[in-house]
Amino acid sequence: MSTLNFSKLFSYREQVARSSAWGHHFLFLNLLLSCFIGFVYFYAAPDYSSFLSFVYLLCSWIGQMSFLSCVIYLLLLFPLTFIGSFRIYRILSIVIAVLCDLLLLFDVKLYLATKVHLSLPVLHLMVEDLDFATGLNYNFMYIAIPAVIALQCLAFKLSNRELYKTRHNYFPVIFCTIAMVSFVSSHGLSAWADASGYRGITAMRNVYPAHYPVTARSFLSNHGFNAVNDEERDSDTRFVYPLKPLQIDENSASHASLITVFINGLSYSDLNAEDTPELLSLKKSYHSFEEHYLPYRDREANFFASSYGIPVQYAAAFKSRNVYPVVREEMFRNEYSIRLIESKEGNTHKLNIPQGMRALNFTEVSKDEDVFTKALENAQDNLRRTALTLNLNALTQNSMSVQKRRNTLRALDQKLSLYLKTLEEKGLLQHSMVVITSASGNPALGDQAQLYPRQRQHVPFIVIWPDGQKRGVSCQDLTSHFDFAPTVGRELLGIVSDPSSYSLGRDLLNPGSRSYLTTQEGNSLILISPRSVSIYKSNGEAYTENGGENKAITPDLEHLIGA
Repeated sequence: MSTLNFSKLFSYREQVARSSAWGHHFLFLNLLLSCFIGFVYFYAAPDYSSFLSFVYLLCSWIGQMSFLSCVIYLLLLFPLTFIGSFRIYRILSIVIAVLCDLLLLFDVKLYLATKVHLSLPVLHLMVEDLDFATGLNYNFMYIAIPAVIALQCLAFKLSNRELYKTRHNYFPVIFCTIAMVSFVSSHGLSAWADASGYRGITAMRNVYPAHYPVTARSFLSNHGFNAVNDEERDSDTRFVYPLKPLQIDENSASHASLITVFINGLSYSDLNAEDTPELLSLKKSYHSFEEHYLPYRDREANFFASSYGIPVQYAAAFKSRNVYPVVREEMFRNEYSIRLIESKEGNTHKLNIPQGMRALNFTEVSKDEDVFTKALENAQDNLRRTALTLNLNALTQNSMSVQKRRNTLRALDQKLSLYLKTLEEKGLLQHSMVVITSASGNPALGDQAQLYPRQRQHVPFIVIWPDGQKRGVSCQDLTSHFDFAPTVGRELLGIVSDPSSYSLGRDLLNPGSRSYLTTQEGNSLILISPRSVSIYKSNGEAYTENGGENKAITPDLEHLIGA
């Protein structure tokens, strides 16, 4: 009886020893498999600018993928060796290895689509936010699951064979040494690059899933919100605009005329029954967007946003490369007559001629009332396709008294109403899309020290659709000037491509629900919500601007990823 008890005790120790030895062989084979899968990260990484960047990517690939395998073994597989059953241990090891490989494959697919790794905030966005378009389809799992199971079964067989071999295999030792050296080297190179500001390496620190912890500062830095000198910016930039060839559905294109009236210096809070009765009437009678915000404080930057639908940071590069707005190019193709009329009033410098427009199509007049007069002179019959932009600048004067401003506002209100009535009498309004908004808010509103004066940037946006669509509709969704280009492209020109291929905006007839709008001021990322404005600075600081008060907040990585 005592001999039997001793045999059982010895059997348990033997089972643990065999499990541990087998687990080491199984770990090595899975380490090779994870490096094989992880090579996709190496392939999808940004173009390296130097040999040192290439060495860093190579060391990180071997070191970090090996590190992931070792961590999973130490945390999950090694403790299971003490269950005392060699057979159960091997089965559990295969199950865990299959699940981890599938998780790695899922992260690879996610990184290829969005350049973001799997995390709890990302999972939350994927599950709850339908607007977080990853480009993922899960059909690859039908092939991946059987393939991974087959590879793990092969690793199971090879580990069994290695367990009972008497000769020593030096290859695992050599490879593990290389992996350890690579892991240490990648950390050393990363620390040196961070200290010296070498962007060839710091820009690649989040390529692999075992990257350094993401903070608000590192996220902003990795995604271009830290200051970069012009030489680096130009050398790293690759221009593809639009991202995909446009798809045009001629049957859905209305080819109506477009009339855009920018009452610059006007904010939403300026609308009232006493000073702007006609504008209020238009707001109630047609399609009004109640939560429309300017992305920038600068007038010309907002013109760029409405023309291209992308951030103004691209403006200089687009101009130097003669990259024209998608909508304007399509208008030229459809033989639209494009004109811009601007007044000299107010504290505005002369607007640069928009990209792709000839100087003879740009007219400058003395006063706002002359803008309407000139526009009526150029009014054409309803068979002529026209894209006309009117810039009214009288309200942009900073030193204007309250009474003078009110008088100017009343005069503009009446002139605009008369202009629209004249268009209606000529039969032009029925076949035109008219947009009434502003490219700069009331200069007297908001604190000058505020990075984004919300009240000033909140502007009216009223649309008169062709053929009387959407009359008396009030939209409460968040919108911005980024939405202007995709709306014109879809509704007038029949561009059915996904707006994300050429714009940050959406079609205003289908804006969808957004928790916030995104813009940038200097090196700060700005998230505009219906109730507050969140500022994320490049140094990692985060706060909200609300009613002239700044309140520190904890950086929300989920919002940063969503933005």
